[in-house]
Amino acid sequence: MPFTLDQIRRALAEHRPQLDASDPHLAAASVALVLAGGVNLSLCVIRRAERAGDPWSGHLALPGGRASAADPHPRAVAERETMEEVGIALAAQHYLGALSQLPVRLGGGHGGMILHPFVYYAGPDLPPLLPSDEVAEAFWVPLADLWDPANASHLEWDRGGTRLLYPAIRCRGHAIWGLTFRVLTLFSDLLDAPLPHLEEIPGLSG
Repeated sequence: MPFTLDQIRRALAEHRPQLDASDPHLAAASVALVLAGGVNLSLCVIRRAERAGDPWSGHLALPGGRASAADPHPRAVAERETMEEVGIALAAQHYLGALSQLPVRLGGGHGGMILHPFVYYAGPDLPPLLPSDEVAEAFWVPLADLWDPANASHLEWDRGGTRLLYPAIRCRGHAIWGLTFRVLTLFSDLLDAPLPHLEEIPGLSG
């Protein structure tokens, strides 16, 4: 389902992001939904490098990462991480708006962090992507592909002997799921255009 830049700008201008009311001492992280292109917009997606101890090792994701003490605010985190991970310099003129904050549990326990998603437009041309050593690959995905029912899928995950099913989007031989799918769901809610969830799969909902 294609969207115009004007539609996205208007939706973000009218949006009032929900702020998470969790423990203010939780760690913070940010991600950037970096859009680019003309009539047919695309989204920057990365595949994280395989790293021991990284709960999202090898996953498809959006540029982003944890806040550091030197970051003045969450938006600065998204912009710093995007530059570090894919070589795109984001500035005030690229910023479109914020999505609602997401609470994230780590390791299935009570520890967690707050994720701040921000939306940017990098221009009518697709900038070259320069993956860092933290990124296995980076590419531009047409927005229409994310809403294409043919790419709707699910991912099976075994947790302690329990088989769990998660909604996913097929992309470049991999799957967008989990936290990144949640961020894209926020984006789809903003645009009033739900992603295909394959809710007919038994056990997938919830």
